[in-house]
Amino acid sequence: MPATWERVRVGTVCLVLLAGAGVSACGGGSQKASQVAVKVNKDEITVLQVNEQVAHLPEGTTAEQLEPATRKILSSMINQQLLAQQAIERKLDRDPQVLSALEAARLNLLAQAYVQRVINPQTKPTEQEIRQYYAENPALFSERKIYRLQELLIEANADQAKAIEAAGEGAKSLKELANFLRDRKIPFSADSGVRTAEQLPLKFLPQIAKLKNGSVLVYESGPNRLSAVEVLASEAQPVDDKRAAPVIEKYLSNRKREELAAAELKRLRDASKIEYVGDFAKYGTELASVQAAAAASEVAAKVAEKTVASEQDKGIAALH
Repeated sequence: MPATWERVRVGTVCLVLLAGAGVSACGGGSQKASQVAVKVNKDEITVLQVNEQVAHLPEGTTAEQLEPATRKILSSMINQQLLAQQAIERKLDRDPQVLSALEAARLNLLAQAYVQRVINPQTKPTEQEIRQYYAENPALFSERKIYRLQELLIEANADQAKAIEAAGEGAKSLKELANFLRDRKIPFSADSGVRTAEQLPLKFLPQIAKLKNGSVLVYESGPNRLSAVEVLASEAQPVDDKRAAPVIEKYLSNRKREELAAAELKRLRDASKIEYVGDFAKYGTELASVQAAAAASEVAAKVAEKTVASEQDKGIAALH
């Protein structure tokens, strides 16, 4: 979200909430976190709590839309407060299931706070890193294209995959490869459409970018799954470094956040005494610890891959 929009939105919500209270300032140290927005019986809803909810409004929310949106948020928060008061009156806050859920929410919030306060400040990429990523990924930026593709989604085991990849290298068209699959009763489905560079798998984009019209590429797209693409046509639609910089910065920041989080979890696990008790002792083997670390790395890699598909897709597309 642009900083200018953030200032407009925060400033507007302060006016919406505080104009009637005679408060003249909203920034700096003049606004206290305990400032009251609404009193609900003996409880209070603070400006800080409301602003937390306002911060989650869609990015495209305009100043004109802000007041009715804030009114809706306040109404929802009042309803929530009234229901919570009734729950406490009936001593539901002492119910074991409720206590367990509250503790789970508390732990989740604390973990998120640690990531936001300790890890997030380390994730901002340098200008050099942004320039380097731009230079290392010409197919995404300086040589970006829009592709008209035909695609086969193929279900295949390891042995079949080798044969299919070999057949793809020699195929003169996707139709020829499809006949190869039919002859061997290998299941597949066909698709076609227009794809931008950022909508294609980042790992294989450089190879796809080099394909001539009519050429075929086969690549692994998942467990026991292959994709085969034929480029029917392509059109150059480059993005210059200045326009790409905000998108690259966001992607690199998210990727670094996942890498740092995985590394920090490994460090904390290695430095901690973790004891599995009773029926859960079977999970306490050394193998489980190794698998947990590996799983963390895998999650980081998957999130990074999804991030480039979503952030760059949305970000670059917005530039056109």
